[in-house]
Amino acid sequence: MAETSAAYGGDLGEQRFAEFWDRYRQHLAWIGAIIILALAGAWFYVRSQSLKQEHAETAFQQALVSVQSGNIPLAQSDLKKVVARYGGTNGGAEAAMTLAKLYYQQGNYQAGIDALKTAVSTKGDMQYEALVLEGAGYEGLSKWSDAAATYGKAADAARFDEGKAQAQAMAARAYQAGGDKANAAKIWETLLKDPKNGFDNEAKVRLGELQAAPMKV
Repeated sequence: MAETSAAYGGDLGEQRFAEFWDRYRQHLAWIGAIIILALAGAWFYVRSQSLKQEHAETAFQQALVSVQSGNIPLAQSDLKKVVARYGGTNGGAEAAMTLAKLYYQQGNYQAGIDALKTAVSTKGDMQYEALVLEGAGYEGLSKWSDAAATYGKAADAARFDEGKAQAQAMAARAYQAGGDKANAAKIWETLLKDPKNGFDNEAKVRLGELQAAPMKV
């Protein structure tokens, strides 16, 4: 037979629960309120980030209208506004890359590289493409070691093996163009070992070129 308590008219378990509730109900109420606030804050943050991404994409699409119109000064102005307002979003990264391409087309590679700073530093789907584009800017300036190093970062940021191999090949070409035979050969040898990456034939040719050419000083 279960123990009972006349004071609470139930078994001992009910009595202990009632005593626990009387003693700690204020604390439990505060804990419940904190949990609700935390969940609400998390929902609000996720929702606000989602809205920011949507607004950034819309703003980028609107800026593209200026790009397609051929009005370069207006296009650059509109893209800069998107980059400044929506840094850290995909739309902001797309705007930065489009802006960089416009600068590259004018031969202003340094301005293009500068425009990419927020895109290459933001982790996400666009980082690989932004780093590849930044590497191309260094190539335009004939800064081969900087280009190669940037392509190396792109390889590290790549989500898929194909992209990684592509960036590694770009790095090797940049090292080779700058006369760095050792680093170029190291990458080509790595690519040569894996025929699945699609660069084994080029690696074989490039290694032959490196062996035949004297080191650039």
